[in-house]
Amino acid sequence: MDAGGSMRRVDGDVGGRARPEPSTAVHGYVPALDGIRAVAAVIVVAFHARIGFVNGDLGVDVFFVLSGFLITGILLRSGSNGHMNYAAFYRRRALRLLPAYFAVLVVSVVSDRIWDAGGTLKGAFFSFFYVSNWAAAAGIGMGLMAHTWSLAIEEQFYLLWPLTLMATLRWARGRRGATTGAVAALLVGANISVLVCWLAGASVSFTWNSTLSRSTELLAGGLLALIVSYWWQPGGSRTSARAIGASGIGALVALCVVGNIDVVNPWVEILLQWPLVTVLTVTLIVACISSATNPAQRLLATRPLVSTGKVSYGLYLWHFPVFVLLDSIVGLEYWWPRLLGLVITAVLTTASYRYIEQPFLRMKQRVPVLHAVRAATDADGAR
Repeated sequence: MDAGGSMRRVDGDVGGRARPEPSTAVHGYVPALDGIRAVAAVIVVAFHARIGFVNGDLGVDVFFVLSGFLITGILLRSGSNGHMNYAAFYRRRALRLLPAYFAVLVVSVVSDRIWDAGGTLKGAFFSFFYVSNWAAAAGIGMGLMAHTWSLAIEEQFYLLWPLTLMATLRWARGRRGATTGAVAALLVGANISVLVCWLAGASVSFTWNSTLSRSTELLAGGLLALIVSYWWQPGGSRTSARAIGASGIGALVALCVVGNIDVVNPWVEILLQWPLVTVLTVTLIVACISSATNPAQRLLATRPLVSTGKVSYGLYLWHFPVFVLLDSIVGLEYWWPRLLGLVITAVLTTASYRYIEQPFLRMKQRVPVLHAVRAATDADGAR
């Protein structure tokens, strides 16, 4: 899972008005946001490794909110008068996301031919076109590529959200309230769609994997980015920042550790836990970008978490095939295959970041783009 990490000022004029200057709290790279990404990744990996975090799939929800926040920040800085260089934006996204993604796809297909994890070839087909979430909604097994449902949702969001946001900016003509209100209305609409699925008796699988349903979390992050960009005031209470950060990280971890109550009724997670995780993630982001230093911010900005956050995309990509294969070959009932899986995942993630992702990241910096887009994405090292 991947999210941009830099926020810088881009001057411009929107509809004849001075464009609102993004908050100074988010001009530069915020290490603690990589820490949030690391926490989410560790929760998901531990969940699939069967090491605690029985509700660890909620880590994906954290990723969605953070991704919506960061990608919206990039778009706000890239667009001027509601216009942006879409070709450059998508080329840079492709150079960041596709190399490791396709490497995992190829390795998974080859591994499946050797050890037969079942369904991987179909999964590779749907993953290649970034529609694996809809395949999962239809009940199609995808073997070692089953985890790409979340990446498909994010990719679909990347395709639709820039167009939607730029159209909104052009319509609003620099009116901050109108822009924020329009995105808030989209968020409300997305939440209503989830309620409609429940009331109409839609399947849990469809709602779980639907891009529209999951846009509740992505749009929540996007709305926060707008609020921060347009309304954020530097400063704030140190006590409030401390309380918000501590409660956010504590509640998130606790929620992922407690019993998986959605086994009794899967709609509990969709209707109650998704919104709760969204709110908690928003509070963590606010604590991380706050100018009032707080323990959660310091913890999330520690070197181990920041380093893990920077490679979290590869970590998410590689860990799932490793643990599914180990489970099918020797099982994960004992500690030794779990630890072996963690070691293999760490090696693959490190090698992927160094030899696959970083060369393409350097290529990304050489893509000729408009100054506005380059300024918005140059420090985008984690995405």
